[in-house]
Amino acid sequence: MIQRDERLEQIRELLDREGFLTVEALSRRFYISLPTAYRDLRELENQKLIIRGQGGAMPVAAEKANLPLDLRKTINAAAKDRIGRRAAELLQPGSVIFLDASTTAASMIAHMRTDLNLTVLTNSLDTAMRLKQAGHRTYCVGGSLIGNSVAVGGKLASDVTDHFHIDLLFFSSYGVDSHGMIIDTEDMESTLRRHLLHKPITSVFLCDATKFGKSSVFRIASIEMVDYVVSDAPLPPDFPSPRRDILLG
Repeated sequence: MIQRDERLEQIRELLDREGFLTVEALSRRFYISLPTAYRDLRELENQKLIIRGQGGAMPVAAEKANLPLDLRKTINAAAKDRIGRRAAELLQPGSVIFLDASTTAASMIAHMRTDLNLTVLTNSLDTAMRLKQAGHRTYCVGGSLIGNSVAVGGKLASDVTDHFHIDLLFFSSYGVDSHGMIIDTEDMESTLRRHLLHKPITSVFLCDATKFGKSSVFRIASIEMVDYVVSDAPLPPDFPSPRRDILLG
């Protein structure tokens, strides 16, 4: 049997290659018990080499939320702009909307007409400033700052949204797995998204094609639980469909 230090190194290398693995998968691959697999992951997490959650783990390098905001804005910028333009067509006069802290949701700002008299909530400090500068009535929910980002999340942020009647939720995430489950690398913002999706709100998921088929730790909801998907490409044929429509930007 291999020594623990060697096994930890092999687990880390395996996660780097595959992106995400469950505890059960690690137990089978290394012929170790589930408690041992949990202890190994906890040790790697303490060394800040992995992100652990919901029965599995992923490498820290996969956590795009830790990238600088200016860099995240440049990733697939053209596709995000097309998606933002198409999503903005869903806006109605007087709507109360929520934009999450994703750069994809923020891409809508350039296409949001001020004469619609919108009220906009967001959990992003950067998005809030841009909305205010563009002339929109803006509220930024409170909560715990997430990592090194300008976003907030957690229970406090979720509780604040209960004080508003929200008509439309626009959100993105790290990606969608092979089963059509919307996933993310960050827990607190995922908690906020799940909270909003359980409300009677029209939900709009914004997702460019590079996010299809990803793997990650935290589950948000199946695509079939949202009303609209706005993308730059059709969904893979084995994905479930949203409740209302798929809009292509």
